[in-house]
Amino acid sequence: MTTVEKKLEKWLNNTPKYEPKEKVLPVLKRFFAGQYEQKSSSHIVVQDDKLKLFPNKYGPNGEFDIVIKGGQKVKGFYLKRLAQTIKLLEELQELEV
Repeated sequence: MTTVEKKLEKWLNNTPKYEPKEKVLPVLKRFFAGQYEQKSSSHIVVQDDKLKLFPNKYGPNGEFDIVIKGGQKVKGFYLKRLAQTIKLLEELQELEV
């Protein structure tokens, strides 16, 4: 199990209250390379076309936000949501094979 996989498992099962932004960015780079954009220091917008299948949860464009508190920390709620989204995308990919 890689460091990123361990991090995702932690975020799903034992979500911390906060995580430094620097620990979240490698996860985004691995799973959403070229699909996220940091809007100022306050939040990151992640977009994936596969998430368009779930407009009630991710919006019609397949987007969701990760809010950065004080430009430094990401709240546990957003960590868990990111981990759940990655798990969902992995399951969708398995169904396509």
